[in-house]
Amino acid sequence: MRKRKAQSILEYIIILSAITAAVIAAAGSVVTPAVSKMFNDSSDVITNKTGMFRNQVGNNS
Repeated sequence: MRKRKAQSILEYIIILSAITAAVIAAAGSVVTPAVSKMFNDSSDVITNKTGMFRNQVGNNS
């Protein structure tokens, strides 16, 4: 009887692992573009602000 209980627990662990992997894979396709867009937007802001700073410093010299 004890062997069957261990087998049931193992089956639940395998099913839970498969569900977890599926959720992570699905979330990756949604999260990756959002993170990429966030980094690109941040890069654009830094580039723009650096250009503005350069223009101000250049005009004061």
